[in-house]
Amino acid sequence: MSEAFVIWLTHLGYKAAVSAGGVQFYNTATGKGFPRNVMIMANGRLNKAATQLFEEFKGHDPFEVA
Repeated sequence: MSEAFVIWLTHLGYKAAVSAGGVQFYNTATGKGFPRNVMIMANGRLNKAATQLFEEFKGHDPFEVA
């Protein structure tokens, strides 16, 4: 899994909780653009919410200056 994706999630406001099963990301914001229960499992697989966010992440230019 890309470290840049994890950094991007935290930049969006997600908080990470690490467990034996993987990393779960929580966000206090609600809405269609902020899925809940985003999880990267210990084997590197993404759940449905994480996959949706990863597709959006791939659409961004990683070298774009904010």
